[in-house]
Amino acid sequence: MRSLAAILVLATACAHEAIAPQTAAAPKLVAAKIGDQVITLDEVDAAAGHELFELRTTALDHIINERVIEAAAHQANKSPEDLLHDLAADKVVPLTDAEAEQFFEANHDRLPEQLAGKSFAELKPLILRALGEQKRAEAAAAVVEDLRKKAGVQVFFEEPKVQVAATGPSRGPATARVIIVEFSDFQCPFCARGRQVMDQVLSSYDKDVRLVHRDFPLSFHEFAEKAAEAGRCADEQNKFWAMHDWMFDNQRNLSVSDLKQAAVSLSLDAPKFSECLDAGKYLDAVKSDAKAGERAGVRGTPAYFVNGRFLNGAQPLEKVKAEVDRALKEP
Repeated sequence: MRSLAAILVLATACAHEAIAPQTAAAPKLVAAKIGDQVITLDEVDAAAGHELFELRTTALDHIINERVIEAAAHQANKSPEDLLHDLAADKVVPLTDAEAEQFFEANHDRLPEQLAGKSFAELKPLILRALGEQKRAEAAAAVVEDLRKKAGVQVFFEEPKVQVAATGPSRGPATARVIIVEFSDFQCPFCARGRQVMDQVLSSYDKDVRLVHRDFPLSFHEFAEKAAEAGRCADEQNKFWAMHDWMFDNQRNLSVSDLKQAAVSLSLDAPKFSECLDAGKYLDAVKSDAKAGERAGVRGTPAYFVNGRFLNGAQPLEKVKAEVDRALKEP
């Protein structure tokens, strides 16, 4: 049987409750000194940024989950492990061979090297076991979420807002009440997925949301930095969003020659664009954006700041809309 600690780790993947404002300010403690120069704990926390918040949130969730499970187990006269196992078992729907085969067909091209080339029949037991574990983990998370609601859990721990400059190409009205600053990488597949969500958000909140693009090319993406420069070169000709969309639609074709060909197809002044790209005119600006992102706590892409509240990674539309709705309700 899975240990309670392991189940709790899986259960922290569920959504958090609505968060109320924190009222107590952290004390300004001295963390270190360099001669007479003082480094405060506040400065350390600011440098750690969102990573610190995630660590604290994970630890808080673990404590809450453990206590609500123990309380429910005591009431049911069971061990915490047995209670969670019994409640989760009722929520697990048995797997079918068809589901396993569907998973195999959707993922066989991405199998690790040691499994590549194996047939469905060979991998079926492994797939059924892995999908079964996933379903049990999801069921356990749902059980813990139910227990938290029944226990009336209230969380007063809120992530601080991050002031990120909304400088860069933008879409949406200048008078928008909600500004989403996006740090993105044109070679990142998750950013391409995020782009589709942002398009839907802008369509749904056409008067209330403005999206600002900032560059965060990742070092292991060969063409990302030059693609970011290409966006800025296109912006000189008021064609940033056309180039932006083209690059996300053609992520496998982002070499310099591909970008120059795209400029032609998008009716840019091709010689001017090529000169801009070859000269590295905006390389420093791209690097400056990336540094600003790092200071704000960005460690990967895409990363969004919704009126200063950090959303990490490609989020589902419902999650982004919830953040926009919350921002619209704030004074």
